[in-house]
Amino acid sequence: MAGPLGAVLLVGLAGCATEAPAPSQVAPGAPPATDSPFPARPAELKLDAVDPCSLLTAAQQSQLGIQHVQRDDNSDELGSAACLWDNSGGSPDNSWVARLIVKRGADYALGSTTGVQIVQVSGFTAVQTAAPYQDSKINCVLVVDVAQGQSLGVQYLNTRGNYPGISHDVACQLDRRAAEFMVQNLRVLAR
Repeated sequence: MAGPLGAVLLVGLAGCATEAPAPSQVAPGAPPATDSPFPARPAELKLDAVDPCSLLTAAQQSQLGIQHVQRDDNSDELGSAACLWDNSGGSPDNSWVARLIVKRGADYALGSTTGVQIVQVSGFTAVQTAAPYQDSKINCVLVVDVAQGQSLGVQYLNTRGNYPGISHDVACQLDRRAAEFMVQNLRVLAR
């Protein structure tokens, strides 16, 4: 059963999964072939040994106004580890979730029913969308292509809709800011 963060990110993208492609034969010395619809990554950032709550430093949490951090080691149907950061219900009511999706690449998010946009996060391709079970005006989901068959899911949510001028574009700006921090830190953590 998914933990308390389970409904936040992947449930909104459930049904968007694609079957994994069959492995292909690669000649010795040739670069590995991928069926990825995305451009080559600037680096392969494996998520397997990363603590999701280490993706934001204390200074970055302060910049985002974060006052509370909560880890969830089984946040979705894939058993993904996740971390929730929020401002303890302050005003505006901001929260971010990062999910380390080690069993599914970012390409699965291309099937989101709320529409998608391909964007860049610290040089990595990401699928930007919204969770379909929440008002798209107050949330944004980024699924970052960080490694073959793995993705970093980052969601911003302004539950009460009280962020000044909140819209899907503003939510995505706030989400991208946190995701940029996370990917920068992941470049060190994923070594």
